[in-house]
Amino acid sequence: MTYATAAGSADWTPDMPVEPLDAPGHILDLVEPLRGPDIAVVDGDDALTYDGLAERSAAIAAALRTAGTRPGDPVVVHTRLSRWAVAAMLGVLRAGARYVPVDAAFPLERQRYMATASGARLAVTEPGLPVTLDRLQPIPADTDGATESGSQSPQTIRGPLAYTCFTSGSTGDPKEVTVSAAALAASTAARLAYYSEPVTAFLLCSSISFDSSVAGIYWTLACRGRIVIPSDRPADLAAIGRAARHHRASHLLMLPSLYSIALGGGAERFATLSAAIVAGEACPPELVRQHYAALPGTRLYNEYGPTECTVWSTVHACSPADADLPDVPIGRPVPGTLLYVRDTAGRPALAGGTGELCIGGPGLAESVPGPYRTGDQVSVTADGELRFHGRTDHQLKLGGVRIERTEVEQALRTHRDVSAAAVGLGRARGRTRLVGFVIPAGTTVDSRTIRAHLIERLPAVAVPSRIETLSGFPFLPNGKLDRDALDRLAEAALAEKP
Repeated sequence: MTYATAAGSADWTPDMPVEPLDAPGHILDLVEPLRGPDIAVVDGDDALTYDGLAERSAAIAAALRTAGTRPGDPVVVHTRLSRWAVAAMLGVLRAGARYVPVDAAFPLERQRYMATASGARLAVTEPGLPVTLDRLQPIPADTDGATESGSQSPQTIRGPLAYTCFTSGSTGDPKEVTVSAAALAASTAARLAYYSEPVTAFLLCSSISFDSSVAGIYWTLACRGRIVIPSDRPADLAAIGRAARHHRASHLLMLPSLYSIALGGGAERFATLSAAIVAGEACPPELVRQHYAALPGTRLYNEYGPTECTVWSTVHACSPADADLPDVPIGRPVPGTLLYVRDTAGRPALAGGTGELCIGGPGLAESVPGPYRTGDQVSVTADGELRFHGRTDHQLKLGGVRIERTEVEQALRTHRDVSAAAVGLGRARGRTRLVGFVIPAGTTVDSRTIRAHLIERLPAVAVPSRIETLSGFPFLPNGKLDRDALDRLAEAALAEKP
């Protein structure tokens, strides 16, 4: 199904009010000049001041220009999550090129795939990495940046593009998404406009290869704050807790599932936070309850946005009352973003009805036709906020009833004995069946009581045939649930004798 977008064939008037946005034309306009003795980025016991970051990125930019880099060229940034990554990204941008972040902690084959698919011939590399990428000319991130004439050029070139990242899917090869320097500037300017509290210390808990890291890096630099990298492993919760306390963190952005575990491990470590942001998964109401019980003075925000729209497109400021809702809203458009809720013919969805969310505005990635169809089903509440109803490609039809996996998962999570839940799909005796996977809140769960709990909340056909206990869920490299792996587990569970 294709939406008509020619003049006169579809009404692309935004379906939600648009907040104005004043943004520069390039991300470097927001973060330069990089000057001063304050710490810009810290990882462990090592740090770069703003002066140091300016010098290091200028040296990298000079080395790239000497190697023949042209505006818009792809340059791989091959580092761990570290201060070297931030310096390399800025160095590439200051050379006028676009960076392709390849996390050195990823499986080697994935690193090689991303590097090859990017078309890059140069790679800015972290000192001491045990692995190099084939067929790429390395530029050490600790280079002195000397040109052929022996001097270091401080010149900054404003190139058209900022970065290329790869979206992770459960099938097929990862897809490239390239974001312009203007789109990154708009995304960052929207953060500066929306969030009232400036960043003083941001906990960076995302792989450099995923666009969620973009939010913390450029927002913090634009605020002249400190990027705090607790560990080269984004999910190292012990290191995150120590760093939050030591650096008096003001902001963080995490997956909801990871943030819940972090709070459970000692919320007092996060007492200095002015804002906690969750994104990348549906935010369960129970997390809102958990957050405000532990950190009543810290604001909680639920962000939503596809990679193709430069990190975020909507945001909801959570309140304690959200804990009593069936699901937490994904909110309203961020400044500058245009939102459309459309039916299958591309027409505005009926008031209160469900439709596909489409997105326009300055944050759209390169080669993305606007408006961008997200494949996400949403509705608009009476208060003018969006509710997320799941993916169109995760909807099921069982017994003539349309079922969304996330609705079943949310019902599972409401049981007192369930800490986390996921649903897999399999076939048994010629029929499609659901299997519920749960992580117990205590030592054990009783599948019969859980099914009885679900029968009171879901249509009979949506109640899983089996409830299985797991110690953990399978995840994709970006930290999201691996739906294909869950379906394989469901097939295996259904093949067993009941």
